[in-house]
Amino acid sequence: MIPLPQGGGTVMAESQQQGAFAVAARSKPEGNVEEVQRNVGPPPSRCLPLPLDLTLRSSSPEFIDYYDKNLAGLMVWFDSEENDYRRRVLPLATSTPAIWYAVAAIAAHHGATTFSLDMPRFPEAARDACLGLINSHIQNMTERLTDGSELNSRTDIAEAEWILASILMISCYEMTNSQIAAAEGHRRAARTLVNVFMTNDASNRGLFRFLRNQLSIYDDIEETVLPPPGTEHVLFSQYLSLLHFVTLLSRRAAFNLDATPLALNTYPNATLIQSQFEQARGATLLAAGKLGIEPAIVRRDFVRLVDIYHHTALLYSYRCLGYANLDNMDWKASTHKLFEQLGALEDPTMCAHNLPWPAFIAGAECHDDVAKQEAVTDLLMAITKTTGFRNHADILTFLSVFWAGTEPDWRPLAEQFQKNGHQILPV
Repeated sequence: MIPLPQGGGTVMAESQQQGAFAVAARSKPEGNVEEVQRNVGPPPSRCLPLPLDLTLRSSSPEFIDYYDKNLAGLMVWFDSEENDYRRRVLPLATSTPAIWYAVAAIAAHHGATTFSLDMPRFPEAARDACLGLINSHIQNMTERLTDGSELNSRTDIAEAEWILASILMISCYEMTNSQIAAAEGHRRAARTLVNVFMTNDASNRGLFRFLRNQLSIYDDIEETVLPPPGTEHVLFSQYLSLLHFVTLLSRRAAFNLDATPLALNTYPNATLIQSQFEQARGATLLAAGKLGIEPAIVRRDFVRLVDIYHHTALLYSYRCLGYANLDNMDWKASTHKLFEQLGALEDPTMCAHNLPWPAFIAGAECHDDVAKQEAVTDLLMAITKTTGFRNHADILTFLSVFWAGTEPDWRPLAEQFQKNGHQILPV
């Protein structure tokens, strides 16, 4: 059935066993009634504590305005008037308590220096109020599914939409606190909820489709799972599908532990990898061309961002499939081009939220180059400062350990971090 989102900052045993690197394998969440019941805390109160209620009522317009101006753009590849967080989700905050609490939690935390709040630990209280509502409704959905009912009405879809929107917002709140396990716990519940509604035609339309696609972006980078059907024309969708393919190939090799490893001819060669990602690059630019990106500086930097992701994907693929060696001349060339394009951005702050994954791979491919390491350090510090998401600082912690070691391949250290329960989320 549907697993509940985790309480703020908690780390479940399952989460401790799972890393957040793109090479880490995870299974789709199945869930069952007993699992839901084990994770259910005390029934949420129907009445908010007075300090929380007063703070919400007095500061609600300011929270919504802050989210609109400072956070909605960080939730999507490219911010525009078509940003559905701003266009569809944010208006729900005035009529949907869970979204109201989620907006308040992340806005109050991210904009801590902007707001003067009398209530101590207000963001945590707003988050907990949001999770209480989500958990209550998910329990109700689970009971209905257990009784054999189907969740196929428009009301059910609308309920799933505000739950998904709230979970994605709260996941981002957790990442601002570097609570990666909690963020992943929330998204695990969201994935199962999406799967429950995938047979409903309404899941391929409107807000549900937008939120489902947003969730898949986290999955593609964090876990590299295949984008859902219907995303063919979404920005970077072909790129993300190729990353999924590369990760599947690398996992086959990783789990083939006998004396007969996979034959090399089961892999695409480096030239084919480069060709496929070139096509994905072209598809992304074509899709972006329909958006009419303005002004010119944003348009130029978006083209650079596409190139940045192109070379990031090549470097990730070469490393995972065994082509990160001097026999592959494009390996070093892509490293040079990645740093070149990162340095060419005219306004890095405009796309800072899209740079953690490229910054991670750039840092992972400059083990013996101090100058490049300093550039990556500066970039990650700037990303953290611009976005306010502390999980980006965790990337630098990992890279610092990696650079200090002797192994030029970042993957063994990633596995070690994973086994030790340290999760790095480069998104």
